[in-house]
Amino acid sequence: MASLKDIRDAFKTTLETAIPFIHVYDTVPDAAGIFPCVVVMPTSADFDVAFGRGTDTWEFDLLVMASYNDPDIAQDQVDELISGAGDNSVRQAIFQNRSLGLSNVDAHISTAFNYGSTFSEGGIPHIGATLHAIVHTRGYE
Repeated sequence: MASLKDIRDAFKTTLETAIPFIHVYDTVPDAAGIFPCVVVMPTSADFDVAFGRGTDTWEFDLLVMASYNDPDIAQDQVDELISGAGDNSVRQAIFQNRSLGLSNVDAHISTAFNYGSTFSEGGIPHIGATLHAIVHTRGYE
């Protein structure tokens, strides 16, 4: 069984290996300071997927952000990262390593939403989108 910490760490390793120019925060930071980035945020868990603790399902929002100093470059970066395929696609990186490097794990990106979300952190404007990830893991060891 992969723990929540294991899965968050595995997202970081998988994505930073596949897309070297992004920084992945495997825990929610007080302030994200390196862009473009992905913040891994657990949103829910279902422990009743199979009888006898056969499967646990974790859901995550992956907040994809780019610095909005140059809106054209920022939107291009977000577009590449949330696209379904391509060298810089988070979805493709997960698809090509569905186990996230862990045993008994199967992960995939199910949806993208909140495209164009803008906010400011530390006086720096950002733009982003959210990818929703679903991770199934064996519920017992």
